[in-house]
Amino acid sequence: MNNSQQNTYKTFTPLIWILKIFAINSNVEDARMTLSSIIRIIVTASILGTLIIISFYFKVKYIFSDIIISIKLTDAIQMVYDYCQYIVDLYFVYKYGRRISAEYFKQYDKLDKVLGMNSYQTIKKRIIKLILLFTGLWIVSSSFDMFAWVLSYGWRTPLVYSVAYIYLYIKIATMLDFTSHVIHAEVRLKIIGDLVQVHYNDTECSTDLIGDCIFNKNWLYANENSSTSKRKLHPDPIKSLPHPGHHEVKSLTRCYLMLTEQVVYVNSMYGLRILLNSLSLLIDMVRYTNIGVRIVLKSQDTPYDSGYLPAVSNLIRLLTCAAIFVNLADHCENVYRKRERIITIIDHLLIYKSPSKNLSTEASELRALITNRPVYFNMANFVCINYSLLASIASIVTTYTMILLQSPN
Repeated sequence: MNNSQQNTYKTFTPLIWILKIFAINSNVEDARMTLSSIIRIIVTASILGTLIIISFYFKVKYIFSDIIISIKLTDAIQMVYDYCQYIVDLYFVYKYGRRISAEYFKQYDKLDKVLGMNSYQTIKKRIIKLILLFTGLWIVSSSFDMFAWVLSYGWRTPLVYSVAYIYLYIKIATMLDFTSHVIHAEVRLKIIGDLVQVHYNDTECSTDLIGDCIFNKNWLYANENSSTSKRKLHPDPIKSLPHPGHHEVKSLTRCYLMLTEQVVYVNSMYGLRILLNSLSLLIDMVRYTNIGVRIVLKSQDTPYDSGYLPAVSNLIRLLTCAAIFVNLADHCENVYRKRERIITIIDHLLIYKSPSKNLSTEASELRALITNRPVYFNMANFVCINYSLLASIASIVTTYTMILLQSPN
């Protein structure tokens, strides 16, 4: 990898160490499958599979007879589903992701040379903050949950159930991996918007306007002292332009098109995995809600009286799962807002300003491309990841929890 590719790759390094623990890292410098990678896959999958088998055997033999059927059923389904999902993760990472991961980073190299990308440290810091946040949530929720169930059942039973904590962190790691790629798309869309805004600022206002041009609309203008307002385009490495001064917006159009290809890769690599991940988290949320409510209503007894601590622990785990969904939707929505900002600036450029014929044509082409090929993140073309998804998730959890609670068993 050259320096630019290394800069992009290094933003993932804090996360790569976590992903390597579970052998699901798809951010690789070399697409070749090494022997150590194959061994890591086999060993990790075997260990996690063995833990599931041991846990399931112990539950069937010693625990399930004392648990109502709705909790027993959802727990059994979750165990099998989590491992199957992990196998799917391994398939995508090492059969599909590694094959084109290096090309993915090369594409960013071309893109960043045009945009003058210099936000690598900012991206890395954002990723580190997310890692610390969700690792902290996972530690707090898992520790409190273990403490609550130890007071209710003793050490043996909670220890068997603790394998679920490992799979929850795998889901968190997968979500963080996806979110990191979303952040990269967001930052580059912001740079494109800033560069379009430079053209807007440098273009004279139309003379037939009623009143002054909207110079005081800070929601449209960037801070004049910021580096983005002074950013200049670098020469296009894709094709030499005879008159670069007249083709800067054309270069941005190419950049946006290249960025849509990056998003296509992200959707292909993570779409099905995030869909399965979300379904697993939905099962978890329904399970936590069902257990918590039944403990509060005293329809599920525990050997030792620990009060409402297990219910509180399930509430904390429920909120952790909800935070994962909110994080996904929020970062994807930030990308959509950056895309809409570019369209807004172009609209004001064409209507309130007097751009040259070339600038007007190229700005219109960029707007048409952004409108016709919007950047969207989806779950295997099945669900678009946005704020509406959160309302659907809340509705699903409520509905299925009510169904489970209607039966005393």
